Amino acid sequence: MSKISNQYLKEILEIANRFEPKSKALPYLELDSMMLSQVVEIAQRVSQNDINHVHIQNWVRRKYLPHPQKKKYNHEQVANILLLNDLRNILPLEEASHLLGFVNETLDDNSDDRINPAKLYRYYSEIFDHTQQDWVKSLEQLHKEAEETLQGEEMNESDKENVAATLIVLNLLARANLYKQIAHQWLQKLSEDPTQES
Repeated sequence: MSKISNQYLKEILEIANRFEPKSKALPYLELDSMMLSQVVEIAQRVSQNDINHVHIQNWVRRKYLPHPQKKKYNHEQVANILLLNDLRNILPLEEASHLLGFVNETLDDNSDDRINPAKLYRYYSEIFDHTQQDWVKSLEQLHKEAEETLQGEEMNESDKENVAATLIVLNLLARANLYKQIAHQWLQKLSEDPTQES
């Protein structure tokens, strides 16, 4: 790999590594309750989305979350906030709540949950954090594939590096879109097939 291509790869990895692992939120999910400002702070640390108190209050109003008790959110509510926040840039909130409702029925009532939302978040964070480690290896492989693809191309080294970087980003976006489409189509099938929910 050339010096320039190393720089592109380094920059992309630096961006990816700015985000805290999802598992950093797990100790907070063991607390009995948290104030809204604390919930927002934790969600901002472990998510790629900007979130503020208005988002959460809106989710309570729309019945995606139970009302806080004495202005405090319990660990089930915090877990659902973290999950909704991760999903909201990928799916419309109605679809995100439908997905979470697949395992926890009514989001504003924790008494019908198939799995405790805090436990669901813990499992999700373990898988996500492991996948993120694999993603670094995948990115390095993607960079090698881009360089190999352009190996016989007649262009100066700087242009080749720019094209390689563009190919990497195009592939990252295409993968993100593919995953989004697969999830969206599965959710659509779930909505159409009521037997899936029981």
